[in-house]
Amino acid sequence: MSLVRFKKEEINQIMEIYSKKISIGEWKDYSICFQTNCAIFSIHRSYSLGPLFQITKKKLSKSHFMLSSRNCVIVSSKKLKPLLSYLKKPNLKLVR
Repeated sequence: MSLVRFKKEEINQIMEIYSKKISIGEWKDYSICFQTNCAIFSIHRSYSLGPLFQITKKKLSKSHFMLSSRNCVIVSSKKLKPLLSYLKKPNLKLVR
């Protein structure tokens, strides 16, 4: 029984965006979970609130990667790049 894992190149791509978001204070922490059917990279704004985003890599699926937030799928794709381009967008806030 082997676990699904992110490749080194995939982790490097994710960490490139993650480090930029950390430096501006948008994100605070991350966690990674490896299972037999998927691997999950979770991004946290506050660890106590649960993950803000989750990048899921599935073992056997048409859309190999999936980006979700609060259990809602945002983007799914066979490649990681479309998910990461979504995460590169600035965090917009409503100002009154």
